[in-house]
Amino acid sequence: LLLVVLLGVVGGGCGVDGKFVGGVGRDDFPRLKAPVHDPVSAMEGLVSRVLGNQHSSKFTFEVLTSGGSDDTYELETNSTTGGLIVRGTNAVSMATGLYWFMRNICNSQVTWGVNDSGRMINIPDTLPTLPSIIKQSCQVKYRYYMNVCTVSYSMAWWNWTRWEKEIDWMALHGVNLPLSFAGQEYVWFNFFQSIGLTEEEINDYFSGPAFLAWQRMGNIMKWAGPLDEDWRLMQRELQLQILKRSREFGMINALPGFSGHLPSAITRIFPTANVTHSKGWANFNTTYSSDLLLEPTDPLFQTLGKKFYTMLIDEFGTDHVYQSDTYNEMTPSSTDLSFLSQSNKAVYDAMASVDPDAVYLMQGWLFVNDPSFWTQDRVKAYLSGVSNEQMIILDLWTEDRPVWNKFDNYFGKPWIWNMLHTFGGRRGLYGNLTHIATQPLIDLTTSNNTMIGTGLTPEAIENNPIMYEMMLDVAWHDTAPDLESWVSTYAASRYGVNETFTQAAWSIMRENVYIQSNIDTLPIQQTPTLDSGGIGSANASAEVDVWRLLASALKTQSVPLSGTFAYDLVDIGRQVMVNLWQDFRMMMAFHADQYNKNDMDATHGNATVTLLGKMLELMQDLDTLLGSDYNYLLGVWLDMASQWVGVGPSAADESLNRNFNARNQITLWGPDGEINDYAAKHWNGLMGDYYVGRWGLALNEVQQQVKAKEPIELSPAFMAAVLTFEKNWNTATNSYPSAPVYDVSERSFTLLAKYTAGPGNYTVVPNLDVPAVSANIIESWTRDISQMEILCNTDPTCVGFNQNGWMKNTLEGSSKSTDSTFYVKLPASLETLQVLRGMGVSL
Repeated sequence: LLLVVLLGVVGGGCGVDGKFVGGVGRDDFPRLKAPVHDPVSAMEGLVSRVLGNQHSSKFTFEVLTSGGSDDTYELETNSTTGGLIVRGTNAVSMATGLYWFMRNICNSQVTWGVNDSGRMINIPDTLPTLPSIIKQSCQVKYRYYMNVCTVSYSMAWWNWTRWEKEIDWMALHGVNLPLSFAGQEYVWFNFFQSIGLTEEEINDYFSGPAFLAWQRMGNIMKWAGPLDEDWRLMQRELQLQILKRSREFGMINALPGFSGHLPSAITRIFPTANVTHSKGWANFNTTYSSDLLLEPTDPLFQTLGKKFYTMLIDEFGTDHVYQSDTYNEMTPSSTDLSFLSQSNKAVYDAMASVDPDAVYLMQGWLFVNDPSFWTQDRVKAYLSGVSNEQMIILDLWTEDRPVWNKFDNYFGKPWIWNMLHTFGGRRGLYGNLTHIATQPLIDLTTSNNTMIGTGLTPEAIENNPIMYEMMLDVAWHDTAPDLESWVSTYAASRYGVNETFTQAAWSIMRENVYIQSNIDTLPIQQTPTLDSGGIGSANASAEVDVWRLLASALKTQSVPLSGTFAYDLVDIGRQVMVNLWQDFRMMMAFHADQYNKNDMDATHGNATVTLLGKMLELMQDLDTLLGSDYNYLLGVWLDMASQWVGVGPSAADESLNRNFNARNQITLWGPDGEINDYAAKHWNGLMGDYYVGRWGLALNEVQQQVKAKEPIELSPAFMAAVLTFEKNWNTATNSYPSAPVYDVSERSFTLLAKYTAGPGNYTVVPNLDVPAVSANIIESWTRDISQMEILCNTDPTCVGFNQNGWMKNTLEGSSKSTDSTFYVKLPASLETLQVLRGMGVSL
């Protein structure tokens, strides 16, 4: 029955007639050529690495020469051996077909996770038999992967072991156009030296290893440097390994392009060069920003560009695609339409002067970031500088802020539909699953044949794996997948079994959690303030229900305690606790405000202190939950950074540099918090030391103010003390665990009971409410009755709440309400009892 259902879902096919819906068939669009490769050899290597040698003999791979399109696979049971024959037009198509079989037939999954904890490999000794041949073709020619920021926010410290797993993941998920940015500083350093810059001048330009993404785009320079020779050499070797393996799969690698961003010392060599300095970026001062841009219209741009591409290709070869962003979060020096056109043309001409087959790949983020500058006529002029067959645009945030439909399909340029999803790697359970499953296919048919691919452009990865699984899968469907069936299959493949509790949990996630496209703003990881903070639309109560269901699955042992299950158990528990922390935060802010407005009233002052204490207690508990799984450990990040240190006399300095880079990126992001907490993480160690440390300072400050009957405020002097604490942590060298130090089962059961099981000291009064606004404390995020009991019990002024989350500090003004149920806290005060008796209610 399972096979019949699955084949029914897939039987609609995707492009089974061999015709792409996208515009890749147009004569005026790029026709990128995959590197020559041996698909069979590539797939045999992948099976050995991912499934293990014990399963290698069960899979046979054959090249499909009559697929009808560039990307097609066939699956067929070998009637003689019982194994699976996987045919494909290339290695990536074969890998995609294999992964379909793994997910849909064998309840297996390959997602991100430290130490392979994101892999559920569940291949049986005897493979299930397919009743007929399954054949699928992809709807688009290109499946792109990576944001220029991903390589810093997530991949800054990856070694070859980690990259090898990622390339296998890319192949299994159908990626055929990845960004390949590692090792480029080796080329840039040699390039700068070749034109006459000194080593000192170059070192005064390069940023540190964790900030290279933004230095490459001309946003910053020098910050957290220097970039030593050991780093450059080791990254060069890594890039050669990445390119070799990805090309073995036939992937087309997008290499870095020449955009004109150069060290300021270039004017010593070329004093007449037409250069401009940026106005500064993201609050950075001119020491670390105000980068220099060689105007593309200057003839020197062609001279230097040609030299750079020659050196780049000599070092890394080429697949003829070059990614370049001249004006990322920067404004051109002129609004003249001819200037804009010529500027973009110059970027391409530099590529083509060395590689006549060059294709210019550009992120469309500049149009999102500065819509006031990039008007219709300016965008059209800028793009007109390059012909359609020479350029591809990444519509970077299509799921939320599409640009292609605002500029007439980029005025005819081919473009790729991308899911950005994640900014800085901040944690949250979010994403609009329905939108991702439907909108790319809708846009494919309405884009006038200009949409040629789908892709992923997250600033960071290794979160919300279901969103990324869907985004890469949808390209292989010609109609939107049935979401209920797809999510059910996802849950079964994630845990290796189709089981009642986890199926119910993921049904709730589908209906109530993965329906919002943007992350909630949760100040738990931000510098303390005394406002209510937090903006979001998460269904906090639904997430409580999911945590309970996963805990039940664990308690009954109906699912194995696998890496994927532990990852999700901690992730949902983390989210539930953070949501509840936000409710405590709002209550604290209410009382701090009331204290200041009511002549430093002791009741509100003491409530503020109590709630701050509860916030800290929850954060300390959360730190232990995070410490029960590899994927939530600060120590893993720091240990990975420490691996990128040479063995020579500069090793000690390099070690300090890597440690500082790793710490600063996820905290201050700059010398004085210029992009403070943008890349914050919910990690053990970071939560328990850094975030708890800052909020602990706030608690001490407020305690002293309440004791002295002074206004509650976090003064500039206090904020300066916090900054000192933050800077000291950035330069500290203490280590953190890189393996779990708590038991995930024990922590989950204990904290679930503590934060989702109410004390029960409430009586339920139907048809009662307190409509008076003056009685309100907060409207809580959670609507879970047990959690609302916890909230009300923590606040000494709370007398009860209604089912809609309104915490009340008095029953004065109560009235009958047929659509409200009120929960009265016991023991009730005399005032409360009198009000209730006056309404004919007895407790």
